Amino acid sequence: MKMTTLIVLGFFLISCESSKNESDDISINTPEPVEDYSFYVQQTIEGVSQQREVLVHIPTNFNPNEKQSIVIAFHGNGGQNDMWVNRFSSFVNSGEFIGVYPQGHLKSWNLGTEASKANEVYFLEQIMKKLETYSFFNASKVYGIGYSNGSGLVNKLAIETSYFTAIAPLASQLIAGTVPSVSTAPVSVYQMCGTADPIIPYEGGKSVVGHTFLSGTDSALNWASAFGCSTIPKIETMGNDQIYIYKDCMSGKEIRFHSVHEGNHSLNQANVPDFYNRVWNFLKQF
Repeated sequence: MKMTTLIVLGFFLISCESSKNESDDISINTPEPVEDYSFYVQQTIEGVSQQREVLVHIPTNFNPNEKQSIVIAFHGNGGQNDMWVNRFSSFVNSGEFIGVYPQGHLKSWNLGTEASKANEVYFLEQIMKKLETYSFFNASKVYGIGYSNGSGLVNKLAIETSYFTAIAPLASQLIAGTVPSVSTAPVSVYQMCGTADPIIPYEGGKSVVGHTFLSGTDSALNWASAFGCSTIPKIETMGNDQIYIYKDCMSGKEIRFHSVHEGNHSLNQANVPDFYNRVWNFLKQF
């Protein structure tokens, strides 16, 4: 890893040319990375002080005085935060958003059965405190994307905090016992689940990862009910996929459940070149 210290926006950031490997996340061919820098959050985990990395992904012609949309993306279990750099380079370089990619402790996110025992809500709170010091930060345009274990985390964070405008939990439904309620701050949700996912059961129940999940449809309905949406969805088709859309929610939000026909745990991403365009086109409406 080659590291260069730069002064950006009045504080020091560390430029990283990463050679990390990812494990449970698939590779997507996207443009080469633009610029990525890091800051670190100090956190005590199981009695030991840890420095947790957060990558900040900005375009090369970045204007720090312009308010920007922020996408905070959470990798899967066993993955690395820099997996998002290639996937989101085209969006970042075209000025769609600034990418913020936290690193899970022990390459995981603590939902109860994982290797990490970190307080992830605290971690997000510290990330937000840092982001709030940046001149480009726009608090009304903060979005969360998670894959697999990171998807479970983005659900949890949306339920237990009020930072996100909209979220995209990819390849995970709600975990039983961690569900939104009428007191949850409303967010728009783009939930994607594969009907043939061998890791997170589409119909719900106990998973090999140790959690018990709601079914995909029950998960979407829980979000819709919590935010006062119409509980009778409009159903659209996209090829063999079905998309359940719950409208008329509080605060102008929307719940969208994309059921990927015969989708595996990767949601068949390798077969869908515009996969993240679909996700971002939904999020940026809010």
